[in-house]
Amino acid sequence: MIFIVGGASQGKCRLAGELSGMSLQEFAANRADGGTDRPEEAMKKRFLTDFHGWIRQLSDAGEETDSFVRQVLAAGPEIVTMDEVGCGIVPLEKKDREYREAAGRAGQQLAGQAERVYRVVCGIPTRLR
Repeated sequence: MIFIVGGASQGKCRLAGELSGMSLQEFAANRADGGTDRPEEAMKKRFLTDFHGWIRQLSDAGEETDSFVRQVLAAGPEIVTMDEVGCGIVPLEKKDREYREAAGRAGQQLAGQAERVYRVVCGIPTRLR
């Protein structure tokens, strides 16, 4: 698996599309998005974008997120993108802090299992592993 992390709107999805070796249309047809799709879709697609969106959905619903991440990893996605949410101001609301912690744990799990890890800033990817 390839894991791509970075801030919002930094070019993660573009890099994922390039690394997939597919056309934009093929990539889109094989992609699930955490910002718009239900968590179940993450088990069915080869490419997962905005993974933090699923963590937010589950966290807001009061559901446990670690088992979801394990299920996704077992499903074997090829590429996963996720926003970095741990940088910046610590949220005041407990619910938002819990989401931030859950997203951080998810990122660690994904990166730990990834063959390659990239961080994207201003559209420039840096390979971390």
